[in-house]
Amino acid sequence: MPDLIEILESFNRKERFFLIAQALGQERNGDPAFILSDDFRRELEGMVGFPIPEEPEKVFVGMDYHLDWLQAGLVLSSNIQEELFSNAGEVIKGTQEDIDLLVAFRQGDQYHLILVEAKAYTGWSNDQLKSKANRLREIFSDSGTKYDGVIPHFCLMGPKSTNIKVDFPGWMKPSGELLWIDLKLPNGRRQVNRCDKVGNSYERFKVTGG
Repeated sequence: MPDLIEILESFNRKERFFLIAQALGQERNGDPAFILSDDFRRELEGMVGFPIPEEPEKVFVGMDYHLDWLQAGLVLSSNIQEELFSNAGEVIKGTQEDIDLLVAFRQGDQYHLILVEAKAYTGWSNDQLKSKANRLREIFSDSGTKYDGVIPHFCLMGPKSTNIKVDFPGWMKPSGELLWIDLKLPNGRRQVNRCDKVGNSYERFKVTGG
C-alpha cells in the first residue's frame, strides 16, 4: 500500500506553510517543514494515548490542511482509488474547508491522523463545527474505521465551551467527550472595534431610516 504520510505531504501546497517554515528556519531533508516541539508532542501523546515518533522525518505536520486533500490522500493510499478519479459519491467537494493543524505519523502497521481545530479570542460556532463534523463523518465514517489501518483523532484547542451542541461522529468523542488542549495566550492583547466619534460602540445603536 502506498505510504499515506508521503501522499498527504505531496498535497501540501499552502503558501503560508512554506512562508512560516522558511521564516522560522524549520526544514527536513532540505525542504521546508513544521517540526513539533517536544512539549507539544507530549501534550498530543497524552491526549490520544499513542506515542508520536521523536524523529521529525517520521511525522508530517500540516497547517490549514484542506479536507479535500485529506480525502484524496486517504483514497489514493487505499484500494478504492476509483472513487477519487470518478468522484463517485462526490468525495471531493471543491471547497476551502480545512483543518487548522494535521499531525500524521505511522505506528507499526497503523497510521494515526490527529486533527486539531483551534480558536483563540473568538467563540466556537456550532454551525462551523457541525459542518466540519459532517464532513469528517463522511471521510472516516461514524466509527472512524472506513480506511483499514488509519486511526483518526480530533481535538479542540482553545477555551473550553459548554455551549457546543453538535452531533459528532463517535470517533471524535472518545469516552463520550471531546478532546481539548489548552491554547496558551498572552495577556494584554488589543482589539479594534467600530465606534462613533466619542468612542461609543456602534452595537449600542440601531440605525433606522435612509
